[in-house]
Formats: sequence, structure tokens, C-alpha cells
Amino acid sequence: MTAPVTRDWLVRDQLARLPWGSRAFPPDAPPVRVGATGTGDGLLLLGWAASELARERAAGARLLAALGVAPGMRVANTLPGALATPGALLLGDVVEELGALDVPLGTPDTEAAARGGWALADRVACDVLVLDPATAPAFLAARLDAPRPWWKGVVWLRTETSPAPPALDGFTGWQRTWLALPEATSFVAGSCAAGRFHPVPGADVSVDDGRLVAAVPAGPRPPLAYRSALAARPAACGCGAAGVAFEVP
Repeated sequence: MTAPVTRDWLVRDQLARLPWGSRAFPPDAPPVRVGATGTGDGLLLLGWAASELARERAAGARLLAALGVAPGMRVANTLPGALATPGALLLGDVVEELGALDVPLGTPDTEAAARGGWALADRVACDVLVLDPATAPAFLAARLDAPRPWWKGVVWLRTETSPAPPALDGFTGWQRTWLALPEATSFVAGSCAAGRFHPVPGADVSVDDGRLVAAVPAGPRPPLAYRSALAARPAACGCGAAGVAFEVP
């Protein structure tokens, strides 16, 4: 990778060369999906050619399988869709690729929406919930106190701007964290039972001066290196997973 760049650099570069900045899409591989992170002056457009979107889906399938999602499971989520990335739209692609059932519950931005989400999740008897730590407290507060023997696990989505997952009292299933840096890839790493993070196989991820760095696709040009604001440190892990491991405070 080249010398790392920051998110501010990516935004400035894009504004100077709308719509994609230094990112190049050749005529035979135009973007087929657009996403975005941030708002206002900090809005950063994200785009994928078909081959890049296929790589994202494959990486997501490897990550979710490593976290415990298996074919035939029912996977519900409260992630935003549309332009928010990573969101319900991309997750739905991955769940479908795994051969599982995608159950988008909507964003729990009101008490009624949260109750409706639980009604749907319980009607379908979802095995796994994928939750955003920022909206999870409101969603979990709307949970009725009832047995859910089908509920096996929780996947927490964490980005450099989201808080650490909250404690989930009373739930005895497995909990894992999906780590995303949308500016580089939506599927960077996943946590193991020991709480360490392991990069998705094939992901170009490293720790540089206490921050997590990941490769940013740049079309036919060499990839950029995105230096995130997410603090990280290398760590030993005895879980048996191959490759490097790191911790995120």
C-alpha cells in the first residue's frame, strides 16, 4: 500500500474531482452501486463496480460464517439501508450468498418502530440479530420479557465512529463484533470468542502507530491506504484462528 491517507483527505480529494476523486472506474467496469458515509461537508461517496461488489459480498460471507452465521439461519438486522454503508442492503446480499434468510427490521428510531421490529423478529423466530450499538439500547428496551429459544447469537456492527457494544443482560447466546471501515471495505475483521479481532482472509489490514489501516480500492490504480481513527493494537490470540490478531479498545 502507499503512504496512509485520512478520511479528510478522501473527502477533499473527492470534492476536487467530483464525483469519485482520484478513484478511477474504467469504461468497461462502471460503478453499479453507490453508498455514502457522513453528512454535509463530511459526506463521502462510495462506489463499487460489479467485480468490487462481488468481492465485498464474498468477504462478508466469509466474515459472517466465521462469526457463526450458517446456511438456513434466519438473520434479522436493525441497520439502516439506502445510502448508509455498511447497511441492510449490503448485509442482505451477504446473507443471501450464505444461503440464510434476510430479515430487515427497519431502523428503531421510535418506540413503535422498535416494537414492530421485535414483533417481526419473533414471528420469524430469528436465530441471529445484527445490531448497531448506537441504536441497540432503544431497540433492546422495547423487548418483551419472553422466552426465545430460537435466538442463538448477536452480531454487533462496529465502525470507527460507533460506540463499543453495550452489555446485553440476560442473553446467554454468543456475541461477536463485525468491524467495518466503509471508506475501505465494509468487511474488515470479526471478533472471536476471546474478544480479539481477526481480519477477513484476503483483507489488507495492519496497525500503524496505534491506528487501524486498510486498503482502499482505486480501480486500475494501486490501492490507497486508509488510516482510520480507530485505535488498535496487535495482540496474541490463542483461539486457533490463522493469521494476525489485534485488539480494539
